[in-house]
Amino acid sequence: MKFLFDHILTDYWKVKIEEISNEFKNFNVIKKDPNIPLKEQLEDIDCLIGGSIKKEDLTKAKNLKAIFVPFSGVNTLPLKDLKKSNIIVSNSKGNGKVVAERAVSLLMSLTGKIIEYDEDLRKNIWHGFAAGENPESSWESIIEKKVGILGVGSIGKNITKYLKPYDCKIIGYKKNIVGQSKDYDEHFDIITNNFDYTIKNSDIIFISLPLTDSTRDLINKDNIIKFKNKIIINVGRGPIISQEALYIGLKENILKGACIDVWYNYPEKNSNQCMPLDYPINEFKNIILSPHVGGFNEKALKLSIDWCVENIKAYLNTGKPKNIVKI
Repeated sequence: MKFLFDHILTDYWKVKIEEISNEFKNFNVIKKDPNIPLKEQLEDIDCLIGGSIKKEDLTKAKNLKAIFVPFSGVNTLPLKDLKKSNIIVSNSKGNGKVVAERAVSLLMSLTGKIIEYDEDLRKNIWHGFAAGENPESSWESIIEKKVGILGVGSIGKNITKYLKPYDCKIIGYKKNIVGQSKDYDEHFDIITNNFDYTIKNSDIIFISLPLTDSTRDLINKDNIIKFKNKIIINVGRGPIISQEALYIGLKENILKGACIDVWYNYPEKNSNQCMPLDYPINEFKNIILSPHVGGFNEKALKLSIDWCVENIKAYLNTGKPKNIVKI
């Protein structure tokens, strides 16, 4: 079975590819040639390891049966066309606990005024009791906060695990609920498909949803007012919150604060210069900007690779990956 590898071939990937090869004699992996268009290399390929295939590439992919995406996001894939061609899409959610760690770290940086106090003290400006300030104007604890998590998958579940020691009451939001709350995770206090209920009963809202037609602009200029005095942390995808809504929420003091790790505009290849969105939100103090690195460190990448490898092994064993994206 021919697999085309279209991803960054790290040393860890080399080790795992050798591991699969030793276990499965029918596993034949070919490294994509960067000088030849992907479409021209798919003709005899059974499976693709990568996440950048386009609709036009499918014209030559007559034998393609499965795509193994070594990360979680699949919103850039031509999913409807893949479904028509009966091509399985399997993504990797192994980095969920690391993204969750980043999400909670961003929250604590904001409520703890970590960045603000650090920047001021570097200028010899003090806060707190030493400056004679009122405790009510000091940093804020997350203990016993009410938290809503939009998305109860791997990231959402791990966020609950990190927050429960702080006695937070946690509501999980999932559009389509199957089974009982206990089927999702014991750390959630409530699982609901009621979006308004989740927002109304939360002080802090984490977004860990995938980007789909139904989640795009889920938070928009018409409903941003529902987030009055609340903190939003987005580690899902940028367009789940419309750009305008995010800007209005901060400019008009609707939002208490925001921490954003996922964006709307990204730099071109081989560049590190780009405004992340079309509004000047960098002028506000109550937002922390993070350059989409929640799932980008050595630990996260290894966990994602491990998950992808397990999907490939399951496919070679049974014809089905462990994780299949519902299209």
